[in-house]
Amino acid sequence: MTVPKVIRPLPLLVVTTLSLAAYVIIPHQEGHPMAVAAIALTVFTIGMMATAALPEFIYASLFFAVALIFEIAPIEAVFSGFQSDAFWLVAGGVILGLAADKTGLGTVVAQVFLSRMGDSLPYALIRLAIAATALAFLIPAAIARVIILIPIVQGAADAMGFGPGSRGRRAMLLCVIMISVFVPMGILPANAPNVLLAGLADSLHGVTITYGQYLLMNFPITGLLKGVMIVAVILYWFPDHAAPVETYLMERVPLSPEARRLAVIVTITVGMWATDVIHGITPGWVAVTAAVVCLLPGVGVLMPRQIVTQRNGFIALLTIATIVGLGAVLAASGAGTLIADVLLAATNFEPMRPAYNYSVFSAINIAMMMLATIPGTIAIMMPFVGTIAETAQIPVSAALMIIVNGYATVFFPYQASPMLAGLRIANVSFTDGTKITFVVSLVSVLTILPLTYLWWRWLGVFD
Repeated sequence: MTVPKVIRPLPLLVVTTLSLAAYVIIPHQEGHPMAVAAIALTVFTIGMMATAALPEFIYASLFFAVALIFEIAPIEAVFSGFQSDAFWLVAGGVILGLAADKTGLGTVVAQVFLSRMGDSLPYALIRLAIAATALAFLIPAAIARVIILIPIVQGAADAMGFGPGSRGRRAMLLCVIMISVFVPMGILPANAPNVLLAGLADSLHGVTITYGQYLLMNFPITGLLKGVMIVAVILYWFPDHAAPVETYLMERVPLSPEARRLAVIVTITVGMWATDVIHGITPGWVAVTAAVVCLLPGVGVLMPRQIVTQRNGFIALLTIATIVGLGAVLAASGAGTLIADVLLAATNFEPMRPAYNYSVFSAINIAMMMLATIPGTIAIMMPFVGTIAETAQIPVSAALMIIVNGYATVFFPYQASPMLAGLRIANVSFTDGTKITFVVSLVSVLTILPLTYLWWRWLGVFD
């Protein structure tokens, strides 16, 4: 009998062995009998996610089954992901993204920015960066934005004389991929990691992260400034000159009535997200309401039967529920406290030293990213944020935002699945992608992180 191609036997064996080793080697704690079991389950689940040794629905099902059968944590903790605001934000985002694709609104918005690329690579990259950033406010999924932009960029590259394999073509494709992933790290609903962070903040710590608060703290430095840096690094690695062809004038796709109606829905949705500090409605409920409006018979933006075909959307929802549940299991079992005690002993977080605490906690998150990828890092770090915040005497909201520093510092493309998928779709090599991510992240550690600290101090975050 052959092993199905969806299963990778060697990574499965390695991850399972590491999980069992963690359960055997880590000392069991009195008062928290299930803490080590929760850590072993975390190793297994995050390992499956990082190596893709099993399909998502299999390792997610195993997580829920093992947690329940062995009573590692209460049922409420195990299934908390399905009740989180993050789950419903993604649910609404999947439908909004599908609507943008079906109505053509996403393509039209992209073409508004990319209709005249000119004959200058720097000018083209700037327009690409603006287009990718604008789409982040419209389509809350990095991979969806990448899929929309890549064919348009390939056509623009051809018209500018950048053939397959040329530096100019690679520069343009890398620009939309990197901007689509990095810059939206500063926009709450735009990327799955942001949504995960908000969901776990609410379920584990009772902290509601608002759209406006997140945008103010992260978008100016972690978002826009890093976007400028990405463009500069791409130009350094892939300089090129466009061929003397006539200015690329893209044929505009007309805006359909459905797309116009969706544009109104999205505008209202973004407006509600941006003003959530005033009305108090969480981003998840806003997203779900917008999705319901899209499906209303009289609106005509999306047919309910079209949702059934969205396998990737359902997988995204299951992944969100798994990660949020995993974080809750770590906290409820006492594993989060166990890990926190080890970290606190090793790092010596102290009150009245906000710069030190900020730097060390950022470094821990960045180091964890090397091992656990973005979702895994968030799931592992979130349960003991409250303990670290209490020890360092900083607000829990500040400690939560420091985690963003970690998952926004991506040294290698494998750490962010939308980036890796984008490179494959665009036929750009992993090496080319690594040139950009490594340099950008290295410079970010030296510049973006200190500037973010100063920005937060100016905002009064650490007061």
